[in-house]
Amino acid sequence: MAQVVHLKASEPLPEEGEFLVVTRLSRLRAYEFFIDVSPALEPKVGARVPPGEPGYPTQEKSIEAAQDLAGRHGVPKIYVQHHSIIVRPFYPGEEPV
Repeated sequence: MAQVVHLKASEPLPEEGEFLVVTRLSRLRAYEFFIDVSPALEPKVGARVPPGEPGYPTQEKSIEAAQDLAGRHGVPKIYVQHHSIIVRPFYPGEEPV
């Protein structure tokens, strides 16, 4: 089971290594949670999970999914972005911000 690390608002993500990040994404009427992957892990998993689908409805569900994904790929840590960090969606053909 991967270690879950809840980041403070000012804490940066590591620059290297394999890890997952639970990220809150802003939609028009709600928030969704996604799992982003570190650059080192991206060739194995892809850029964002679930790709091209609605996100997870709660942070707890996204952490459960991240644990499953981490177990399948041997990922040691899952970082959870602080609730004040909200990213915007990106669409196919658009570079993530």
